[in-house]
Amino acid sequence: MHVHRVSAFFAFLFALSTPRAAAQTTFDDVHPVFRKYCADCHSTQGNGAFDIANGDIHAAYADSQLPSYFASGQTKGFASLLRIQNGDMPLGAGCTGNPVLDAGNPPCLGAVEQARIQAWIQDGQRPPRPTTGTPYCFGDGSGTLCPCGNTGASDGGCANTVSFSGAKLVAAGAASLAADTLVLRGTRMPNSSALYFQGTTALAGGLGAVFGDGLRCAGGSVQRLGTQTNAAGASQFPEGLDPSISVRGAVTVPATRTYQVWYRNAAAFCQPETFNLTNGVSLTWTP
Repeated sequence: MHVHRVSAFFAFLFALSTPRAAAQTTFDDVHPVFRKYCADCHSTQGNGAFDIANGDIHAAYADSQLPSYFASGQTKGFASLLRIQNGDMPLGAGCTGNPVLDAGNPPCLGAVEQARIQAWIQDGQRPPRPTTGTPYCFGDGSGTLCPCGNTGASDGGCANTVSFSGAKLVAAGAASLAADTLVLRGTRMPNSSALYFQGTTALAGGLGAVFGDGLRCAGGSVQRLGTQTNAAGASQFPEGLDPSISVRGAVTVPATRTYQVWYRNAAAFCQPETFNLTNGVSLTWTP
């Protein structure tokens, strides 16, 4: 290692030895960071066949746990922060690894993103939160037919321009008003804007209604949660400093809510509207 790499390595180890509160950081918290900054090289069997930015969070996590050649005896997830702080990554971005010096250079990670990765490592590189809720309203022909014969798979919405299986939504974590760790994960979408929203009912008894290139599944009183930008075909809500779903969705008492993602699919594909939707997810909030 060069001298600056050695000093960064020992500074990192010292930071990891600092006591922290009860472990709580999971891969859900760092996956958006890797997708945003590393997807160009590490999302589809890229450099070194290392896919820590893969849109599939479970595939990305599995790769993060591979052994590192850079930091002997450590995982690639551990080594990723070392290489970021050394200025090695993102490759060719001209970063120094120092957030102060890198300010104004968009490809470089800031202090908040670096701290998030460090917290995940210090908390034991915990895996993604397990899924919860009940997915419904698929574009596979089991309910309302997709508008243009663009039938999808049995776990997602109607087919789009990047996935014949259709975009997929899952919920993960705890839908608890007292300890809300719920995350909505959308995958198999174009790298465009994605609106996460909440409903109070399942349209057409859960069969859905034609809307754009897909099916509208969540209805009733609709609440917009937030708009994200897909990277590596995926996004999630909340991420970073986003409010929790119970707060953003104004869920204050135990109740059943439905969730879905509307996303831009600008290429001419099906209907005149250039958008599509994921499947829906229904879940019940607990006290």
